[in-house]
Amino acid sequence: MGGIDRLETIAAIVSIAGVVLCARGSYRLARAVRSRFTYGAPYRSGTIQDRLLGLLLEIVVLLLGAVLGFLALGQADFQPSASTVRVGQIEARRSGWAKVSVRMIPDPLYPSGRVMEQEIAGARWAVVGDFITWDRSLRWLGFRDGHRVRYLIGASDTTGMTRADRIERALLDPLPRAAARLFSVARFIPFLEIRSESSSWFPVTDRQVMILYAIGPGYLAEVASESGKSSSAPARP
Repeated sequence: MGGIDRLETIAAIVSIAGVVLCARGSYRLARAVRSRFTYGAPYRSGTIQDRLLGLLLEIVVLLLGAVLGFLALGQADFQPSASTVRVGQIEARRSGWAKVSVRMIPDPLYPSGRVMEQEIAGARWAVVGDFITWDRSLRWLGFRDGHRVRYLIGASDTTGMTRADRIERALLDPLPRAAARLFSVARFIPFLEIRSESSSWFPVTDRQVMILYAIGPGYLAEVASESGKSSSAPARP
């Protein structure tokens, strides 16, 4: 996704300010140490301690900028989903007995331009993605809810009674490095919630073309064309 958002801008400003303050604080501390140990140079008692404390506070600003930059990079790998957004076009074709080959062509606003392809086994299948939700009190900083398509799932029956441990899963799009790092530390970020959501189940047909939308917490698919339609009705995973 192109452009620089608010969080990235704030992170850059805070980081630059932190670098400047730390450089200034280090210089002032070095001068105080030099004066303390230079014979005849003017020195006031406690100056080194004062300058060291100031440098530590300035390092906090630099660390804050680094944290904001880390969160901004991780967030950039997710498509904003505060409202209904188009994710891309899905083409599904029967590829064998109870198998479907799925090809997803992302929308230009989706954070990845790579065409995704995967095969999943089952009498019905669905799309699963990861959704991130930030605390509303931090939205002014540029934190925004988002999603990223991750998996296909398949179930061997059409009744909707398949046990969770019997559902097949196929990776459609691995997480980029920044997003993966964000996920690895998510349990330490109290204002971030991550959850997996899915579309409704789709029957295996000869050919099916759909437009996939993210609708906040979940996915909705609009069928554009379909052939060889199964008689079973889709059910929610």
